[in-house]
Amino acid sequence: MDIKCKFNPNYFYNYPDAQRRAEIQFCRAYRPAPDIMQKSVDKFVKRPADAKCAAGLLSIKPKTQTILTRIKNYSKNYVKNVKHTYEHKVVFALVERELFGKNTIDSITHDADKMILYLLGFPKSFVSDFHRKHSEHHPESGKKMNLRSMLCDNIASSPEFKPEKKRSLREHFNTSEQLQSVDGLKDVLERYHYGEDLNFKKINADKNANYTGNIAAAFVGICKLFLLSLL
Repeated sequence: MDIKCKFNPNYFYNYPDAQRRAEIQFCRAYRPAPDIMQKSVDKFVKRPADAKCAAGLLSIKPKTQTILTRIKNYSKNYVKNVKHTYEHKVVFALVERELFGKNTIDSITHDADKMILYLLGFPKSFVSDFHRKHSEHHPESGKKMNLRSMLCDNIASSPEFKPEKKRSLREHFNTSEQLQSVDGLKDVLERYHYGEDLNFKKINADKNANYTGNIAAAFVGICKLFLLSLL
């Protein structure tokens, strides 16, 4: 015997409480077993056992790149500082020869401590502080000033030889209380007209032709090899 029932589509509309009871009963009826839920979580959420190791290896790459970048930048600055100091020593010697007709021991010892410290790998900040505290041509040392060395050093540091310097020696002296406090320095500077009578083009040409060509290239090459041995 077939039983036919006619479903009233307005049943849940007329009886909203019946709809809520039906929804609650359906939710209670469908509850997957705990083992099924655990498998589902493990499959889609849990990370594989090797995932942690893989993430660790990936994190090493940027760290390695950072270290290599620092080494590369340090190498460039290292060679730049050594070359800059070497060229300054050359200009110092040429200025001394132009002013006094010959070179003295000052041309050999001038900034020699900076060269040694740079070759040993010390940073520029340390080298600069150490040099100024122990050199007799820097007032910071507190030593008796070598006026002849101060004269040549300040001329060799003028904009004609160091483009990064923006003021002439005369302007620098007039604005530096530290230099003005050195006894006798003003008289020496005025006697030699602050080096303004020197032929700067001739000195630069002599430096470039005889001292900063193959000799400088070989010297910088030795410095690079020394740096690589330190690394």
